[in-house]
Amino acid sequence: MIPEWLTTLAAAGSAALVNAASTDVWQAARERFARLLGRGDPDRTEAATRRLDDLRRVVREPGNERELAEARRAWRLRLQDLLEENPDAADELRSAIAELPPPRPASAAAIRQDNRAYDHGTVNAVVNGDLTVRPTRPVASDG
Repeated sequence: MIPEWLTTLAAAGSAALVNAASTDVWQAARERFARLLGRGDPDRTEAATRRLDDLRRVVREPGNERELAEARRAWRLRLQDLLEENPDAADELRSAIAELPPPRPASAAAIRQDNRAYDHGTVNAVVNGDLTVRPTRPVASDG
């Protein structure tokens, strides 16, 4: 029987991977997870790459919450199998998860943000992550 912490790690990896498939970090995540799942075997790496490409297609389809839930479940099982067969892959999976943006809640899937600044205004906005703003003093004009 697989330890609970490996099941939890597989679930975290699945959520992070499915989320990453809809972000601009996808290419790096795809390569990292293909290597992780391939475990040095070119055929396994190629098969993992095909599955990851399928995931990307599913994630890019609008309004497919059922398919996304199924993708999360399928990837959780794949990662769980990987960890069961290769417990030494746990650290590599943790590292891969840490490099990805945090999974967003399903309800946040359709966020619309409209920011406008007029005249001499400034807009600072962020949807996911941190934002640091360091105000500067305006340069005095000679006029």
